[in-house]
Amino acid sequence: MLGHHVDLCQPRDTTGGQVSDEQQPQLLRAATYFPVADLARQRDYYERVLGCRCEYVGGDPPIFAVMTRDALTLMFKLVSSPEAIRPNEEQGGTWDAFCWVRDVGALYAEFQSRGAEVVYEPTVQAAYGMIEMAVRDPEGYVLGFGETLAKTGP
Repeated sequence: MLGHHVDLCQPRDTTGGQVSDEQQPQLLRAATYFPVADLARQRDYYERVLGCRCEYVGGDPPIFAVMTRDALTLMFKLVSSPEAIRPNEEQGGTWDAFCWVRDVGALYAEFQSRGAEVVYEPTVQAAYGMIEMAVRDPEGYVLGFGETLAKTGP
């Protein structure tokens, strides 16, 4: 409707008052979805190298898996045309998934000691106040991990 503005940042109830937090819809969890050519290899890598656990496996033989570690959730689906898989890096992107973390340096050391393919070591990104690193999985997907830098000054 032309000329009509709805403030989506401030939900309101039907009486025009503020909606309480308990009344607002809530996003509980998100997962990045990756098509894969080899589900068993992905599961092994994410468990052994990235320290994830397998939360769910579907199919017999398995064709789908959900892997988690802390707040990170990733879904993997076996596909019949693996040649169609295109990680973002191949399309000019940086990561296929990004996770904010606590102690990116310790996480980097952990991944490196477990044999992760490091795309880049912990690097300060002063433009947006992060220190971040990235690893590549066996399917070519790049996972970025970053920690917000402490603010200095006024």
